[in-house]
Amino acid sequence: MNSVRILGESEDTVTISRDDWQRLQEQLDDAQDRSAVAERRAYERRIGKEAARRDYLTADEALRLLHGESPAKVWREKRGLSQRALAAEAGIGNSYLAEIEKGRKAGSDNALRKLAAVLLVPPEELDARRYRTRDPAYGPVVLRGSPASAGVSAGNRGAWGLPMDFPTLQDALDFVGEQWSALRARSSWITDASYWPIYSVEDLFHEME
Repeated sequence: MNSVRILGESEDTVTISRDDWQRLQEQLDDAQDRSAVAERRAYERRIGKEAARRDYLTADEALRLLHGESPAKVWREKRGLSQRALAAEAGIGNSYLAEIEKGRKAGSDNALRKLAAVLLVPPEELDARRYRTRDPAYGPVVLRGSPASAGVSAGNRGAWGLPMDFPTLQDALDFVGEQWSALRARSSWITDASYWPIYSVEDLFHEME
C-alpha cells in the first residue's frame, strides 16, 4: 500500500487528499471482494462444492426474478417442491401460497419466515420488492442522505437538500451520477416512498465509483 499523506488533523478528524481517499476506498473494495471470495470457497470446502452450489441461482433463475416472477415460486421450483408440498411443510394454506406466488399478496413476515425455513434461504430472499425495486422504471423513489456540511456555497452541496423525490429509479441514479462528487460525502442512499431500501450507501458507492 502506498503511503497516505496527512494534510491536517484535529482531535476527531484526519484530512487527506481526494486521490488518497479514492485509492483507500478502492483498496478496501478489493479487500472486501477477496474476503468474500475466500469465505465462499471456504464454505464450499466445508460442505462440498455440489451442496454449496445448490443455493446458487442460475442465470435463467436470476432473470426470472428480475423480470418480476415470484421469488417463492422460483425457489420452490429450484428445490423441486410442488406448491402443495411447500405449503404443507411451511404450515400455511395452499391458497395463501398461491396468492403470494401470483403476486396478489406480499406475504406476512411470519409466512415468509416459514417458507424461507423450508426453502433454506434468508426470509428477505423471498420479498419480491428486493428485485422489483431495482427495475430502472420503478418509482417513485426518494434520494436520502446526511445533512450538507455547514458553510457550503450555493451551487455546490448546499444548492439542493435531501431528501429528494424522483419519478423513477433511473431518474434518481442519473442525478446521483451527475452530482456524485457532492453526494459521496453525504452517505446517500435510495429508498421507495415507504422507506424500503433500494440502494444502500454501500450499493451507491459500488455503482458510482
